[in-house]
Formats: sequence, C-alpha cells, structure tokens
Amino acid sequence: VSTQSTGQHYFKRINLRHAMALVHAIHDGSGYLIAIGRELYKLPSSGAMEKVASCGEVPPGVSDCEGEAFISGIATCKEGIVTCSNNKLLESWTWQGTRTANAVAVKRPTALRISPSDGRVVVSDKAGDAYSFSLPSLDDRRYLLGHVSVIMDCILTRDGRYIVTADRDEKVRVSHYPNCYNVHSYLLGHTEFVHRVVQTGNTTLATIGGDERLILWDLQSSTVTATIKLDQLFSTLTALPSTHFLLLSSPTTLSLLSAKDLSHLHTVPVEGTIVSVASGDVGEIVVLTKESILRYSVSPDGLTCTPVEVCEGVVWGDVRVSSQPERKKPAGNKGFEAYYERKRKRIEDETAKAEAKVCVS
Repeated sequence: VSTQSTGQHYFKRINLRHAMALVHAIHDGSGYLIAIGRELYKLPSSGAMEKVASCGEVPPGVSDCEGEAFISGIATCKEGIVTCSNNKLLESWTWQGTRTANAVAVKRPTALRISPSDGRVVVSDKAGDAYSFSLPSLDDRRYLLGHVSVIMDCILTRDGRYIVTADRDEKVRVSHYPNCYNVHSYLLGHTEFVHRVVQTGNTTLATIGGDERLILWDLQSSTVTATIKLDQLFSTLTALPSTHFLLLSSPTTLSLLSAKDLSHLHTVPVEGTIVSVASGDVGEIVVLTKESILRYSVSPDGLTCTPVEVCEGVVWGDVRVSSQPERKKPAGNKGFEAYYERKRKRIEDETAKAEAKVCVS
C-alpha cells in the first residue's frame, strides 16, 4: 500500500507472537479458563483452581505442526472446550479434560471463536483468512472470507448474524455469517492497524488500534458514535457484558470507561506486568500477570482487587508477554504487488466456490 503524500510504499511489521498465557471467561459464567504455556486450568466462580488438560501435543502422523507449542486461543460452549496452539494445532476437549478431536489450521491462528448461531468453530489466521470447523469433530473445514493482510482480531456478534474481522491495514469488515461473501459494511476510521474489536451492546462495537484511538461504532448504520485519543497504545480491550463498562489494560494499569460515551471513570495500578484480561457476566474481571492471578469486582465506584490462590504445579516461568505491535516501517515495494494480486485472486476463487455451494444447495 502506498501513501499519497510521499509516494513511498509501507508495510506494517506486526509481531504476531501471542503471550504464552491467557485467561478466558467461560461462556455460561461459571468461571474462567487459564492457559499457561501448554497447561490449561479452570478457575471456578467459587472454589479452587484446578488443572484441566495439557494441550499442543502433536498426534502421531501429523507433520504440519512445528515449533514450540503453547496455547494461543480458547473458546467454550455447552459441549466442551476448543483450544488452538501456536503450532497450528486445534483441539476439542470435554469439560473433564478428555481430548475428543484435533485438526491442523491452514496458517497460524490469530483468533478463535464459536458461532452462537450454528455452533461451529471460527478461526482467523495470519494469512488474512477465516475458516470454520464443525464441533466436536473439527472436520468439515469451510472457507469463510479473506483479507489482503493479517486478521488481527475476529468476533461473531451475539445474535450470530455477523462476523467482524479487523486487520493490520486499518480496516474492520462486517460480513453476514455464514455467507461471508455478503459484506454488510466496512468500518473505516482508524489510521493504523486495528488489533482489538469487542461488542459493547446489541448494535454497538468498540475497536482500538495502533493510532492510539478508541472508537465506538453503531453496527447497523456503520457510523462512529464516539471516539477518544488514548495516551498510549493499550494492549487489551474488554467489554463487561452485564454492565455498561469498557476496560482498557496497559502493561501496568487498568482503566475503566463508560461503554456509552467512552468517558473515563477510573484507573488503577496493577502490581506486576499484565498478560491477559477476561470479564465475566457478574461485574467481575480476572487479570493474569507474570506473577499472579487477580480478581477484580467492578462497580461505578471503582475496582476492588482480590488475589487468587494458585494451584500447585503452575510454572510461572512459562508466562511471557508478547511484544506490542509495531508501527509503520518504510520498505521497498519489491514483490508486494505480486503478493497482493495472488491474494486477491485466491480470495475471489474461494468466494466463488462458496457462492456456488449456496446456489447448489
């Protein structure tokens, strides 16, 4: 892509290494899943933390998985748990920790979600594509959509009607699901990569990007309803479903904002370096740092912290923080035009195949 002002060609170097630990809120509000390295733990709403499974072990005969394995994504549903690892391995688990199936993603996953409408697993990847897999067997892979750059984040709306994908080329695409060739709109307001998107209400979204802007969108009209300039590049954006709050986290602070107008409410310091944040449905968040796990109760008056007693066997040395995405770097244009042309051709071919299947059915 080129800038009109200078005529120079630029690319955005995005460090796609995930943090080697993350926390995920279980879909039914019963607690949280915590991944540290390859180990998966459950933290109930009340009770002690317990180990669930060891993930990322490549099955015999599978040759497409390579590199150091650690959990990079978690999704949950009534039937069980789905994990993806940085070595491209997808695994489905029962709630008792028994692996039921595995599959290999086409490219390294960047986001893992489960559709509320058809129960399929949706995976976006660093090649800019998104696919869905059936559950719990993880077979029947279907191509959904493609970007010409890395998909940084992906969500499905609560009603299951849309899939929202954010990429490193400043774009947020809203597509009808599962017929993703039918694009609802593009949300164009950022000037740098967009690395987080969350749903804040039935018809509202929030995004943050490398331009240090937080934008609130109306999903139906595809318009900006509020925007603020942040004082730094925040690493995570979290919506608290049962409240009207948004939570921004930097490496050492948590900031609470109104999800209605983005007004600032509170900022609290956190001991340690924040790795991952997740919110439950009861006005609560769980923060995973490099040294501890913290619970925060959230109210209009602020955030109240309670440390979590960690179960035996947790190796904190496995917790690392992924680097922040880097800003634009100047580069030559050699090979870029050919790459984008191949990418566009592949997206057109895959979209045509998806449309043909719909017409036949």
